[in-house]
Amino acid sequence: MFPLISVARASTAIGVSPIIKETVQKQAHSTRLTLKEVILMGMLAIDKLDDQGRQELADQVHKMQVDGEI
Repeated sequence: MFPLISVARASTAIGVSPIIKETVQKQAHSTRLTLKEVILMGMLAIDKLDDQGRQELADQVHKMQVDGEI
């Protein structure tokens, strides 16, 4: 499981990126969860990935960051 500090970092990331904030808000609205619950849901989903899946996801997100998408 992720330590509590990861939730704080995720909250900071939402404040920094309007694109991430919008995505999380849309997910929260569609699932009737709070923003914190959506963040935790994502963290739990990542935790269920195998090492290769986790690395592929990390590579995809890093590319988005480099390309200025987030």
